[in-house]
Amino acid sequence: SASSRRATARGLAVRERMAAVDRRHGCSLLRFTLLAQTLATVQSVSLRRGQSSQANVDFKLELKNVLGVQYHGMFRAGDQDLPVIYDTGSFEIVLLSKLCGDSCIQGKTPYDSNLSTSFVASDDVMKVMYASGSATSNKGFDSVSIGGKDSPYKLNKMGLWQIVEHQIPVWDRATFSGIVGLAHPLYMPDGYRSPPKKLKEGEKPEELLLPTMGIDIFSMCLERGTVKRGDRRPGWLAMGPKVQALANNPGFTSVPVVGEEHWGMKMSGVQAEGLNISDPCSQGCGAIVDSGTSFIAVPPNAKPLTDAIEKKLNMNCSNVKDLPVLRLQLDGAVVELPPMAYILTIGGFCHTAFMKMDSMSQFGPVWILGMPFLRFHYTIFDRSSKKLHFARSTPACEPILDAPKPAEVEVAGNATAHHFVSVGSGLYTKRVFAPDDYEPMDADSSEALPPPATKSFVF
Repeated sequence: SASSRRATARGLAVRERMAAVDRRHGCSLLRFTLLAQTLATVQSVSLRRGQSSQANVDFKLELKNVLGVQYHGMFRAGDQDLPVIYDTGSFEIVLLSKLCGDSCIQGKTPYDSNLSTSFVASDDVMKVMYASGSATSNKGFDSVSIGGKDSPYKLNKMGLWQIVEHQIPVWDRATFSGIVGLAHPLYMPDGYRSPPKKLKEGEKPEELLLPTMGIDIFSMCLERGTVKRGDRRPGWLAMGPKVQALANNPGFTSVPVVGEEHWGMKMSGVQAEGLNISDPCSQGCGAIVDSGTSFIAVPPNAKPLTDAIEKKLNMNCSNVKDLPVLRLQLDGAVVELPPMAYILTIGGFCHTAFMKMDSMSQFGPVWILGMPFLRFHYTIFDRSSKKLHFARSTPACEPILDAPKPAEVEVAGNATAHHFVSVGSGLYTKRVFAPDDYEPMDADSSEALPPPATKSFVF
């Protein structure tokens, strides 16, 4: 069709311009979620950002569970509804585009700017480096909505990136059409574009999605099932007055966000009940809550801990119920994760599901608290106060507001299926995780989304 021919021609033109940039600047790219190569000949698109709905109303978006390692929610760009990953670990809107060609988009729903009545083109081009591969993208502007057509959270014009070429194997097999960043900064932080974009006199940096829409607070939680039932329960992204009210509820534990760029916290300790292993965070660590990483990612100094769990685990899954609860000390608060958060089955055999990650922050080695964390903790992301609020969640993603909080105590002996909680001035043990939480998770590791690919974070 004429539309397809125009898309192909534009895609080829973008690749040629990107190749010219590579020849001039080389391909040395280090990027957490994105590194951009911007053309020297970028045309300035003079736009007044369209007004957002700024809707202070309750809204809840279902996130479809795909194989236990990807969660997709609807996102409207122009006149199309697209399944995307809402990613708290990235900044920008990146969409698989019709410009990418038939082989690139086979079996997926790509964004097609030709179908939009509000699209505005740009000559801005960038390269994206993810942990699983690279992509080349072309920038444009279009109307967007969190959710579908009837969403109260929408924006008339928003910058987005159309992928025109990629080498990301996970995306070849995946069903999602894009990644929507839910990072907390007002603007794209310095250092994530290479070379840096030079602003003209009087020009302001482009704001990110959350501040542009006026969203100061949102929550995310993933329902949980078990491998026995094989059920794939959804997740939920919510915003509005009800989420704000929950953040003020004393049943939630609040932790400061210490970073200017990421949903990062200080982590001062990691213990596993019954294992005599040195604490990998006794000298300090950083921890990032990332909805775009499929498992828990750990630094090299956590290897003695993960090896000890692996050694204790029977591959036939017969003793998952005897594995330890992990206790994470997050800037003075203690949260816990049962075995379902870090054990999965592959071909009928049980394995640990820790991802390896070698990154540092100013607070120490970095841990990524991915999707398993969001299955056990209803998490509120609060931009206005720069805090994360946590509450234990039910399997159906309801926050447990009267759950006893773990005490700051030394775990002695094997307290399997129990953990210490404080009540008044005393201490006692109580089972706070259900039997199903001592089963392996239902997930397909071959489709897992890896942690960010960077050697250092500046929180």
